[in-house]
Amino acid sequence: MIRKKIINFEKKIQKNLKDIFCPVHLSLGHEEVAEDIYHSLSKSDWLYSYHRNHHHYLAKGGSEKKLWDEIMGKKTGLNKGFAGSQSITDKSINFHASAIVGGLIGVAAGTSYAIKNSKNIVVCCIGDAGVEQGVFWESLNFVKLYKLPIVYICENNGKSVDAKIKERQAVGISQRVKPFGLKVFSNAKKAILYCKKNRKPVFCEVKVKLKCAHINMSTMTELV
Repeated sequence: MIRKKIINFEKKIQKNLKDIFCPVHLSLGHEEVAEDIYHSLSKSDWLYSYHRNHHHYLAKGGSEKKLWDEIMGKKTGLNKGFAGSQSITDKSINFHASAIVGGLIGVAAGTSYAIKNSKNIVVCCIGDAGVEQGVFWESLNFVKLYKLPIVYICENNGKSVDAKIKERQAVGISQRVKPFGLKVFSNAKKAILYCKKNRKPVFCEVKVKLKCAHINMSTMTELV
């Protein structure tokens, strides 16, 4: 089961933090989205992720061993040990992640434009802080204007490091997205299947609760 696989992998990282020398954002508590991706996306669909990406990668069918070796900085890693945990990429399954908040939102929109006439779709996962980037709102306008096959999935865990969302955002995320004319979901699987069937852009906000430190590093105190 993909949920168990992800949990075991993340707990393995926690147990070996003293041997890991790159910043690591664990996804414990985000497994619901991963399960929906696992059951809804094909290998040829595109998946863009962010700094908290292990659950997305494993759900897309990525290699657990290559991901582990990458985090450990080994040459046998997914990106030869240069990407670490946050910026992994695997062209064989159309998966890309970036440590930059909102860094791949525009890239995902461009990809959906490029594959518009294919059978595939694009899924772009972001955290709640991703919607605080201007490119997010520009991309919503772009994908709606050209009727592109993309799903934006916002994993809202309610805080960015130690800044709670109520301290940063005056209005709810989904409420602000609706005026763009995108259909809004709260379940990732339903959002993906709707996009596959109708080939229209959709937005999904999933409320999650992070069950670990915001960031994990062997050389610093964990931020809760």
